[in-house]
Amino acid sequence: MLRFLFLAMMVFQLLVFGAEAEENPLVKQTHIHIENGIVYCDVQTFNQEAYILKVLGGGSPLTVFWQFDVLRERAFWSNSSVAVVRLGRQVIPDLVTKRWLMRDLSAGVIRYTSDIHVAMRFLTTMNHAAAVDVSLLNKQEKYILGTKLYVYEGEWEEEASWWTTMMNWGEDMGSVELIIPDEGAAVE
Repeated sequence: MLRFLFLAMMVFQLLVFGAEAEENPLVKQTHIHIENGIVYCDVQTFNQEAYILKVLGGGSPLTVFWQFDVLRERAFWSNSSVAVVRLGRQVIPDLVTKRWLMRDLSAGVIRYTSDIHVAMRFLTTMNHAAAVDVSLLNKQEKYILGTKLYVYEGEWEEEASWWTTMMNWGEDMGSVELIIPDEGAAVE
């Protein structure tokens, strides 16, 4: 009886929190498009902006990782993973010069800005991120592209971060259905 009560409470929480996420579609947005044989993802989170502005304004560095999971949807088994792409970005504030160093950890590109809002958008928005090559996917088969955001405050050291990584489950940015159309069919 206790197991049944626990299970009922868990289902109730999933239903309540799922309804809250659907009520406010502006909190998280994920869009995909196919171009030149690559599935690209545009994703943005709005509910992290105040926190990120506060941390960057206080002088603490922030590192985010956007993770894109492509799963093959199955009816009777759990979904199988086709591809996982993880892209990282980091902002390091310099309060003396009032500039923010913006580093793309995946490409190694470094830029500076004197506008904290530009630094915040650098962390909260990922445009035209390559998620998967179309050649890995079967045409007309249903896939799910899920997106997660991992936020780390403070200095980021890859070698010493395994404990931090284990403790951070990431924030679910939602998932979108992905079906690769036959040749000549409209894509969007």
